[in-house]
Amino acid sequence: MTPQNQTTKSSWTATQIGLIVSAIILLVALAFTFYHGERPNPTRSASTSNSAESSIPPLPENVMQASINLIDGQKTRLADYSGKVLIVNLWATWCGPCRQEIPHLIEIAKEYKSKGVEVIGLTKEDPENQPEMVKQFSELMKINYPIGWVDEEMQSELMRDRQAIPQAYIIGRDGKILKHYVGFNPRVVPQMKAVIEAAASAE
Repeated sequence: MTPQNQTTKSSWTATQIGLIVSAIILLVALAFTFYHGERPNPTRSASTSNSAESSIPPLPENVMQASINLIDGQKTRLADYSGKVLIVNLWATWCGPCRQEIPHLIEIAKEYKSKGVEVIGLTKEDPENQPEMVKQFSELMKINYPIGWVDEEMQSELMRDRQAIPQAYIIGRDGKILKHYVGFNPRVVPQMKAVIEAAASAE
């Protein structure tokens, strides 16, 4: 082999080594980014806040004591559910995500009723002009928990400057808010059930 061929082979080998090293560095960088960088949030469409992560102010006394007209003609108050684990759902018949969430609330109401868990749905619709529509919708969906009307003052307190619906509160037996969900994503349902299960099991 001539000296020229040896030089060419040596140069090519160095190039190969350089390419391999570069590829390894790139793979390491990609792996680091994937495992330590920002990952997609599976609950993006249903933002939540937890009392352990950020302090959630309790519902004010005027909201807890406000009289709620139910679609069956009865009246109730959120305060009447004291000692229960309560899910308060703010919704409307025209809201697509609300329609997606309702079957899960029906399931929760049925599954956890015996454990002291109650669900109440508060619709934003007009009780004067739309009562029959809400009643028919509730019957069609076979809703198994109370549905009532939320007035403007109560609605404002519950929505807390966040206009999206549905919104759901999970309230513990002691009246403290455990979780507040804005919007709905089916992937948060297991999380909701875990919070409910823990609250129902707490003494």
